[in-house]
Amino acid sequence: MPHYRFHLTDGHRRIDDSEGLELAGDAAAREEALRVGRLLVKRHGEPARDGSRWFVAITDAHGREIDRVPLAIIE
Repeated sequence: MPHYRFHLTDGHRRIDDSEGLELAGDAAAREEALRVGRLLVKRHGEPARDGSRWFVAITDAHGREIDRVPLAIIE
């Protein structure tokens, strides 16, 4: 199974996910990013909803970004 990491970033600052997860594929990784985003918004509210700048960046095992989930879209 592919390995993914989920980093929180605003495009300038980044909080790295040092562990990541093995998931079935890109769709499962996006669902996990949504779950992580929901937890962040629930726990921290603002500044997690501070505009559309913050997002969860999904990277593959080689560090390539494969998708982004903006926190602004998370309810």
